[in-house]
Formats: sequence, structure tokens, C-alpha cells
Amino acid sequence: LAEKEDEKSLIETALAQINRLVGGVGASFVPFDAWGEPLPAFTAGDLPEPVLKGWAEHLVSEQVRGTCRTCAVLQSAPGQACPLRWGPMGAMGIYCFPLSLGERRLGMVNLYLPSERSLDPAVHDFLQGILNELALAVETARLHRQEIITLRQIQALRLPRRDLQSTLMALLQRVRNHLGFGTLIVQVRPLQDERLSGMRVVTGEAQAYPAGWLESLLEQALVCKEAHQRREEYGWVCLYPLQLPEGLSMGCLVLLAPNVENLLPAQQALLQTAAAQAALIIENERSLLTLEYTLILQERTRLAREIHDGLAQTLAFLKMQVSQMQTALQQGDLARLGRLLHDHRQALEEVYQDTRQTIDHLRAQPEEDLTVWLEGLASSFQRNTGIPTEVKWLIQPPRLAPETQVQMVRILQEALNNIRKHAHASRVSITLREWGGDVVMEIHDDGRGFDPEDVPEVAQYGLRGMRERAEMIGAELQIISAPHLGTTVRVSLPSRQEENVE
Repeated sequence: LAEKEDEKSLIETALAQINRLVGGVGASFVPFDAWGEPLPAFTAGDLPEPVLKGWAEHLVSEQVRGTCRTCAVLQSAPGQACPLRWGPMGAMGIYCFPLSLGERRLGMVNLYLPSERSLDPAVHDFLQGILNELALAVETARLHRQEIITLRQIQALRLPRRDLQSTLMALLQRVRNHLGFGTLIVQVRPLQDERLSGMRVVTGEAQAYPAGWLESLLEQALVCKEAHQRREEYGWVCLYPLQLPEGLSMGCLVLLAPNVENLLPAQQALLQTAAAQAALIIENERSLLTLEYTLILQERTRLAREIHDGLAQTLAFLKMQVSQMQTALQQGDLARLGRLLHDHRQALEEVYQDTRQTIDHLRAQPEEDLTVWLEGLASSFQRNTGIPTEVKWLIQPPRLAPETQVQMVRILQEALNNIRKHAHASRVSITLREWGGDVVMEIHDDGRGFDPEDVPEVAQYGLRGMRERAEMIGAELQIISAPHLGTTVRVSLPSRQEENVE
């Protein structure tokens, strides 16, 4: 198991080994997602492929899910009723093992033993220990896969690596022009980020030095702690660590000067400053990649939860309604069938609107200034809903960092979506003003409102998403409402978050 790196090979290997250990007919694993919903099942056993496939489909069926979710016995002897019994597994003894990590359940392992065989208590305890280790391995594999996917997305979105190299090259060329001599090299130390690790930028006549000697020199330079100068076989060498203010070294700046014995104090100060600037340039790039990685993970988590809590729940409701329609049709209850069809059509219309709006929001990228976006969203909302919507500018629209503006726009989109679905409003206003040094955006409607202490369940998901977005940019979100008095969503953005990014 220790040699397996992905979840699929981990599970398949574990099931095969466990099934062989206990002398079982088969073993299965039903993984759960972050909300406890079953994912496609894994099966193992000496059975034909079509049988294994049908068995896997049965394991995630609604019948099995509904019964297993409330089962506390986790065992079924031959002849006892159990939804896991299926086809060739109908006469087997069944043992179930939750695969858990702390309070979170990752899935369920099921073992199928012949009727004459039972699971020895010592073997049962041993299997539980193995599965505890497997849970850690599965979680690690999932996190690693998530990290790889996200890093690939970041690299696809980021500017090419050569842009960082060109920035460092420009810095070195300016320093070399001031010095009037020498070869300058920036050598980055090994880092976890492959885009930056081991990067080398050279300006000057590096080819004049033997390759082996230069490589050995640069390896030594990466471990130097303080700036120093020394005479080498091929000339004068000056080493300056690329050191951040907190002391972390990002690499080294090397000056090769064959015809110079000593540097003037001003020249030494220039090289020391250049090394500090190069360190900050590299660290800023590394920090930006980390920030983008975090933001993508947060956005993906929010979107997954939004789909699960909104679209998936509605689809589950529609599925249940279809079952009720079938029953009403079989019983000849046409009046009830008509009511169900009417409700079904309304629910379909709602989920269609939600899906279209989610797609439109994801396509929209706030690259224009805030004025264009607020006016555009207000106009679109009024056109689609028929609700008069006004934008009030009480301050000059601020220039915001792109990631800050994205979240402000998404909060506004979600607020308008909640108004469309729940408020029954006749008028909406969007106001941008200043209060106590903060930039404040308010979205107010004159709808039916609600008691903030008793938020309707249908509105909880959208409100939670807005709060998460506000926290991402350091803003404060307030929901001000009362029954029959409308609702105000207020976002207060600290002035320090305002940036003019060119």
C-alpha cells in the first residue's frame, strides 16, 4: 500500500489484499464525497467483469444508500435481510467497516464471506487497524490530486516563467551598467515550486569560464550565509545571499570580475541592494502562486457546495416528485397528479434559472472597473426580473485589486440572486459610499424581509457564500432585515484593501 500514490490503486490493492486475507468471495468500497454522498464504488473478487460492474452499480443505488446510512449493526449473517445482498452475494455473510478520518467518513468497506466462515475477532481488529492506515493514505492521495490539479490550473493561468527571468535580467543589466564590468549571475536555491526552483539568470560573459568550475562555484554560493569576496583560480568572486528581511535565503547573487581586486564601498552597497531586490522579486512571485492556489481551492470548494446545496438538492426533490407522480398515475388520482406536475414545472423553471445564472456568473470576469460592473449588473437584473434597480454613487469609484473586485462583484451577484428568488421586492438600490474610512457597498430591497435570527433554509447557502467571499478580501458583511421591512446587504471594505494595480 505504501507504494501506491493514487486513490484508485490504493483502494484496489487494499480490497484485493483484504479479500485474500479473510478468504472472502468479494470485497467492495463505496467512497463518500465531502457531504457524505456516495461516489462510484470499487469491487474486488474472482467474478466476471459484468458481474463486478452490476454489483458496483447496486452498491450506490438509492435502496442501499437509504438503508445503509442508518445502519448501526455493520454485520449481517447469511439469511438475514440486508440491502447489500445482490446476485451471487445473496447467501454471503457481510461485514462492514467504516473508513473514517476523525469525525469525517471517507467511505464504507464491505466484506463478503462464505456462509460457513466467520470473521475472527483478532482478524477483525487487525483489519480495523489496516483500514485506519488506509484512511490516512486515501486522504493524502485526495489532497495530493487536488493540489496537482490546482497547480496545473495556476500554471495555465499564470504568465510564463520567462517574465520573471526577464525582470531579474533587467535588474542585473542595470547593475552591470553601473559597475561597468563583470559577469552577474542570480542562482535560485531548490524550492518546492518547480517553476522557480533552481532558476538561473546570467548577464555578461559566463561562457568565458569553465562549465565545471562555474557549476561547482554556484553550488557553493547557495550555502553562503554572508556577503564576501575572494580570489579564485579564474578571477575575483563576490557572493551576496538573496536574503529576505526575515532571514530566509532564496539563493545567491554572484559577481565574477577577473581584472578587479577590490570593490569600492558604493559598488558593494549596489550589489547588496540588488541581491535584496532579487530576493523580494522571487518571493513575491512565490507568494503570488501560493495566493492563487489558495483562492482557486476556496472558489472550487464554494462552487462544489453551492451545486450540492442548490442544484443537487433540487434535483433530488424533482426525483422524489416523479416517484409521487408515478404513484398518483397508478392510483388514477388525476387531481393530485395535476398539482404535482404544476409544482414540478415551477421547480424545473427555478433550477433552470439558477443554473443559467451560475454559468453566466462563472463566465463573467470582472476586468473592467467597478463602475461598469455595478451598472451592468443592475441593468441586467432589471431587464431579467422587471424590478426597477438604481445605482447610487456617493463616492468616486475606487480602483481595487483584481481579486478584491472579483469578490465584490460575486457578492453583488449573489445578493441580487437572493432578491430574485426570495424577496418579492418592487424596488432595489445599489449604493457605494464611504463610512469611517471604509468603502461600503449596500444592496437594499423593499421586499418581505425576514428575521435574521431565523434565516430561511433556502437562503442560508447564498448568505454563507457571501460571508466566505467577504472574509477572503478582509471585508465585513452585514445582513440587516426584518419582516415586511426589506433587506440590506452591507459590505464594508477596509481602505487598506484598496489598491491601484497597474
